Amino acid sequence: MRRFGFVTLLTLPLLTGCTSSFIDLRENLDVHRSSFEEKLAGDSVRVEQFRACTRQAHDGSSLPLSIATDTPITRSVSSPITNSSRLRAPVQALVERIHERVGNNAPSFSVLSDMVDDFADPSRRRLDLDKLRLLNDAIRHWHAHLDFDEDALERDTSLFARLLLAYNRAYFGDLQYAIAPNPASGTVRGIVQVTSRGFVDRSGNTVRFPGLSAAAQVDATHTVELTTTPINSQQVSADLTRVFLEAFFDAAFRVPAVQQATALHLPTQTPPYPAFDPSRPVISLEALAMVTRRALRTEAVVTSLTGKAVRGGSLFGTNNETVAATLETAAGVFAKKLVEHEGFCYFQVTQHP
Repeated sequence: MRRFGFVTLLTLPLLTGCTSSFIDLRENLDVHRSSFEEKLAGDSVRVEQFRACTRQAHDGSSLPLSIATDTPITRSVSSPITNSSRLRAPVQALVERIHERVGNNAPSFSVLSDMVDDFADPSRRRLDLDKLRLLNDAIRHWHAHLDFDEDALERDTSLFARLLLAYNRAYFGDLQYAIAPNPASGTVRGIVQVTSRGFVDRSGNTVRFPGLSAAAQVDATHTVELTTTPINSQQVSADLTRVFLEAFFDAAFRVPAVQQATALHLPTQTPPYPAFDPSRPVISLEALAMVTRRALRTEAVVTSLTGKAVRGGSLFGTNNETVAATLETAAGVFAKKLVEHEGFCYFQVTQHP
């Protein structure tokens, strides 16, 4: 009996550690450096302006944002902008609009608001694997049952639906077919496949379906050779998760996009997605590059930490490599999009006093 109790005492701390579903991001140096709010520490006015900015979307009709709105002088002390709530407002607003459209078919999207709260507060910055799994299930359910029908998405005029449709089409090559003429004989040579370059995110990075034909036609007369890789469930599942979260957070935050981004080439541009205008930049080009680097570095670090956690020996590990790849991608893209939004707010506050 004593031996049993001794073994229990030894194993209890190990089991307790394994059952924690949180990935603590506070002590990770790369993630800490990517936190823009910490750089404003000691400047209470700019901190408040920064928090006010992160509570709203970057509306293309009023760029740059009115970052001086709702400062401590004009806002009631009884309604402070807290760390945990500052990123929640635009995310929660979009979640509610999605739920209004689909009813209870996607109940787990509300978990995004809680995940944003966990990430936004530097004092408890963390990632909850339980919530991440719920988000992953909701995205998989959406792709499998809700919006696979392009006709249904086309009837939905919301920005999220238009972005999700455009991003999916671009990822799969936005396939079209055209008649190829034969100039020598004046006859029709045949039908050619016309494909896009793939999905281009708001920073200019391209993601495309790996199984597109190695020979693709960019117009009726010019052929280009594309490098392809074999299709595997891990990559495709991770890519679809990436595309969904890119569409969600672009619709929620509307961080300005570079010119080649898919968001700026929607079939219907009412209202248009905000573009980064180099002639009237919201932030400097150097700041744009810094925001992009920090967002990508954050994605890399969070992806790595999540991959280690879900592939480890804890109770939250998984032996399914496809699930693991999807979870780590969801975590990385989630963190990247929040840092993009924060970065634009930081440089608006510091470059437009």
